[in-house]
This record gives sequence, structure tokens and C-alpha cells, in this order.
Amino acid sequence: MKIGKYDVDIGKPVYVVAEAGINHNGNMEIAKEMIESSANCGVNAIKFQTIIPEELFSETLNPEWYNLCKKWSFTKKQHVELKKHAQKNGLEFFSTPLGKKSTKLLYDIGVKTMKIASGEVTNHELIKTVAKLKLPMIISTGMTTISEIASVVEIVKKENCPFILLHCNSSYPTPIEDANLSTINFLQKTFGVPVGYSDHSIGNEVCLAAVSLGGCMIEKHFTLNKKMEGPDQKLSSDPKEFSELVSKIRMIEKSLGTPRHGPTKSEEKFKNLMRKSIGTSTNIQSGTKIKKSMLSVFRPGTGISPIFLDTIVGMTINKNVKKGTLLLWDMF
Repeated sequence: MKIGKYDVDIGKPVYVVAEAGINHNGNMEIAKEMIESSANCGVNAIKFQTIIPEELFSETLNPEWYNLCKKWSFTKKQHVELKKHAQKNGLEFFSTPLGKKSTKLLYDIGVKTMKIASGEVTNHELIKTVAKLKLPMIISTGMTTISEIASVVEIVKKENCPFILLHCNSSYPTPIEDANLSTINFLQKTFGVPVGYSDHSIGNEVCLAAVSLGGCMIEKHFTLNKKMEGPDQKLSSDPKEFSELVSKIRMIEKSLGTPRHGPTKSEEKFKNLMRKSIGTSTNIQSGTKIKKSMLSVFRPGTGISPIFLDTIVGMTINKNVKKGTLLLWDMF
């Protein structure tokens, strides 16, 4: 799947997303600073949440949360401003719609990717609406059963919409023992699509393990300061932690490399030093027929390989050889 200029797939560089979420607290200056700071960390994209209060809560049933959503909301004009600021800083900008209105807002401003939150997996109307746009979809799978994921996959495939899945645990923060990262490979095999990881754990360790297991995307909450106001700040990574995360992800990518079919360049200079050759365990006179008891193997590997030990047994040597000498083919 392609997001902007990046291919997001197994075997491609891991696509790293800084989840701004609601950590901006509705403040545009903070949001812009988050964009700048996350870009300096080396991420590929920054993701926001496009919140329209009535798409999340009933003002009658949850007036407190409804009013908080108002505080966290950005207007369409502000979304455009943030998108431009992200592009200026070299980042892909996308967001999570939570209903048809927020989906339309994002589509109208030219967002190239849509993120489906774990809480929306059973909201098939929203998923159909987004899938019909044919924009690349990123679908989180926290709190889901396999049958629920299968239903979503069926909807999206029916619309021929490109997508990836993100393994996720929606506990804030996620206990390490509940990360269940083996699910990444399971989802890859079950649905035949690239799978990444959306993280809510403390620290970077789980994300790094997810990369080692083949996760093609890492999404993690980002904050400028864990002490800021807001429910997600403490479990988020600050700029220093996020920079370390991206750096270590790139190191892991290098270490994964490709399936090897022979010695690497760095190994070549050690091969002769560490391998052994066939040598003599006693003095041998010219004309002697070689017995196995006359032979030994020792370093370096610049002589005849021990692979040919049985070949040499029974051959006749053509010169006097002292004990502890490496044998060469021209001695026979």
C-alpha cells in the first residue's frame, strides 16, 4: 500500500506515525509545535483525530465528555493549516474520522489516508463510507475478535480499497503481557495483508519487538511533555523517546537485512582465521600412504579444507612433512 511517496509493506522500511491524538489540547500552536518536533524525530507522518462532538458522545448522556470534545476539536480551516504545516515539515498528514461529517471534512481538504480507530471497527456504516473513497485505509484492531476483523476486511475488499491492519491493544496503558505481538504474524497469514502495530504501552520496547516480528508500521502516541494536561500524555513518548524509537527502528531494519546465501563482506576477512585446515599430527616420510591417524585439523583455513579428510586418507605423499604442517594438494 502506498501512502504519499512511501510504500508500506512487508520488507519495506517501517512507516513510523506520531499519534498526536488529542495531546494538543485544542491549541493550534501546540499542534504545530508537535508537527515540527515529530519531524525532527524522523517520523514519516503525524496523525490527528478529527473530532466532531456529536459523532462521539450524546450531550444529554455525557455532557462532560461532549464539552471536552469541543475543546479538542479543530475547524476545517485549522485542519487545512495543520496539513500545510505538516507538508512544510516533510510529513504526511492524516487523521482519524469518527463519523460521516469528519470523513467528509478530511476528504474535502485532500487528506490522502484515512485511519479507522479500534472503537469504530463495529461501525460498518463508517467503514463503508471511508472505503468507498478508495483512499488507503489504516485499520486498528484493538478489542476485536477475529470474526469482527474478518467482517471489516470483507467490506473494505468489496470496495477495492487499499488497506493495512494494525495489531493493537486498546488498554491505556497496555500491560506488556497483553501486547500479544505474535498476533502480527497471525493477522498477516490470516488476511494476506501487511500488518503494523499501534502501541499504547509505556516505553519503546514493545514497538521495537513489533518491528522485529515484521510489523510494517508503528503508530505511537506523541507528546511534547508528559506533564501536560490530558488523558494520553503520560503514556505518550516525548521527543527524546520518539527520536530514540525511530533511530532504533532503523537499526533493527538494518539488522534484519535479507536472507543470506553466503558469507557477508564483513565475515570474509575472518573466514581463513577461524576455519581449520588438514594438517599432520606426526612426521611423515615421502612415499607414505596417508592414514587418518597421521592427520589433524587446526587453524588457519588456508590449506585443504577438512571436508576432504576422507579423500586424503589413502593418498601417497610426495615429500617429507614435519608434524604440525598444513597439507597442500601439491604434496600428493
